[in-house]
Amino acid sequence: MYYMIMPSHDIRRNLATEQYLLNQRTFDDPLVLFYIQKPCVIVGRNQNVRAEVDLTYAKEHEITITRRLSGGGAVYDDLGNLSFSFVVNAEHESFGNFKLFTQPIIDALHEMGALGAEISGRNDLLIDGKKFSGNAMYTKNKKMYSHGTLMLDVDLDEVSRVLTVSEKKLASKGTKSVRSRVTNLKPYLAKEYQEISTEAFRDRLLLHLFKATRLEEIKSQEYQLTKEDEQAIDQLVSEIYGNDAWVFGEEPKFTIKREEKFTGGLIEANISVEKGLISAITIYGDYFSQKDTKEITDLLLGCKYDQESIKQALAETSVGDYFNNVSKAEFIQLLVD
Repeated sequence: MYYMIMPSHDIRRNLATEQYLLNQRTFDDPLVLFYIQKPCVIVGRNQNVRAEVDLTYAKEHEITITRRLSGGGAVYDDLGNLSFSFVVNAEHESFGNFKLFTQPIIDALHEMGALGAEISGRNDLLIDGKKFSGNAMYTKNKKMYSHGTLMLDVDLDEVSRVLTVSEKKLASKGTKSVRSRVTNLKPYLAKEYQEISTEAFRDRLLLHLFKATRLEEIKSQEYQLTKEDEQAIDQLVSEIYGNDAWVFGEEPKFTIKREEKFTGGLIEANISVEKGLISAITIYGDYFSQKDTKEITDLLLGCKYDQESIKQALAETSVGDYFNNVSKAEFIQLLVD
């Protein structure tokens, strides 16, 4: 296994680095990345930023907003959070198998005294019934990354101030607010780790993953960015992660709004119908997907707005590729009840 400690505290650059390494570099073993960033909100690929984030508050408090390539829900990070990412060959791994990547993290946390840390649901890590980590996946060209957050000592008040989560999503968790269902890890760690910094916490996890006692022992496994890498990453920041068109997207007018929480995640469909035909459709949500949702919405444009016509339009389509753990029947029922 190889590793890289991101030098930047800018989430846009860190996500660009992750994407670049996935697409442009090949490693003969898995690569694990660790990164720490200044206050920011990262929304999932398929989410509606305006519905997930208090944009006025974010601007006033200089909280960076960006969008990642992977699905899932919005998260708030600050310097008290540690993010990690495993980059692997997709043909050897199962999309959606978060346990494969999070179990080593859980084992390390147990070693540090957080014995109640556990994997829960489709992509969360919990302790004492509260979430301290969310995880997401992205796959392309037979490669994949699985990345997640670890809330060590995050400003939890900021989480509830800047994130505006769907009532249906909160109801499905049996809680009433964002703040009530998240927690920091630090209080659950052993006494000797109560004053640990995010950087020292990162190094401790790194040593556990490599079964080493000192960082010097694994220096040969560290990847360092080249000038060529840096230039390509700069371009990705400019074209994608720092680009408002990517981050905010377009929000067309719609006449019908449908929303449902499935096992595979929350899906919201905004549909415009003219003369009985679908003239525009946009789909948001915290679901995971192996293919771009736009492919399935393009199939539905011009389709008659009834279940049978939509079923025919999707006859040759594997809906599960676009909405993980959601059946075709469930998806059609969402669009037209």
